[in-house]
Amino acid sequence: MQVGVHLLLFLVQILFASLAIVGKIVLRDFPAASIVLFRVVGAAGVLLLVNAIWNRKWVRDRRDLLGLAGLGFLGILVNQTLFLVGLSHTTAINATILVTTIPVFTVLYSVLSGREPASALKFGGIAVAGAGAVYLIGPDRLSLAPDLALGNLLIVVAMFCYALYLVHSKAMVLKYGPVTVSAYVMMFSAIGTLPLGLSGLAGVDLAAIRPATWMWVAYIVVFPTIIAYFLNIWALRKVSPNLVAVYIYLQPLFTAAVAPAVLTGERVTTRAAIAGAAIFLGLALVILGEHRQHRAVPAQPMPGE
Repeated sequence: MQVGVHLLLFLVQILFASLAIVGKIVLRDFPAASIVLFRVVGAAGVLLLVNAIWNRKWVRDRRDLLGLAGLGFLGILVNQTLFLVGLSHTTAINATILVTTIPVFTVLYSVLSGREPASALKFGGIAVAGAGAVYLIGPDRLSLAPDLALGNLLIVVAMFCYALYLVHSKAMVLKYGPVTVSAYVMMFSAIGTLPLGLSGLAGVDLAAIRPATWMWVAYIVVFPTIIAYFLNIWALRKVSPNLVAVYIYLQPLFTAAVAPAVLTGERVTTRAAIAGAAIFLGLALVILGEHRQHRAVPAQPMPGE
């Protein structure tokens, strides 16, 4: 298994980890649906241009087009809309904790659907890494207050949709490559986002938006969207969806590591060190489980693929 794949998956989680914080900043001026609109329309335009100039591969099979539309609906349109709407109804801490359900959903779905055999090492690794992530954030900080319940529920559903997206993406990536799949997934997501996103923008005074906010919007489009989604899809050519998903446990660890450098009063604690050791041990167990299987995960198509 190539070291480069793991390094890129590290980078993906750094980029995704920044979304909850930056999203909170941008939500002060834009409704959630409009942020999703900026993300997917901007990313779709760039990726389609890259595909046209560099890859020059287009999908003509109607079944595959339907499958790619389904991926865009699950992995970006529904996932990001529910996440950002949920974030507006709950706390960033809740969101960070609930994001860690993705590997659990991914492994359970992969095993129950017959795409991957059950593996004690993988289940154990995910449990260890998950425990480390939850310990780091602090389960006592997860608020289940009634006024936050809707936001929490929306984020959990969003994470389940993303798990389905990871599992079902592999077949398309192996067939068409990451550039083409990324471009089509973003394109279909953009089409689905337009009605709700434009409706949300109608009530926003764009001229009054601060330049700093527009800079954060640009950051969201380029880094946690174009680069992160493309690298994740590229990694699916090399490893299983379960391994891609388990790297999500690094998100809270990266936040804890970076916070002391950018926030006054923050420091690296013994709790963070213990949690980091558990997360990396869990990752090692999952990687070992992948290695011992000595075969690629059999990818099954989505209905309509």
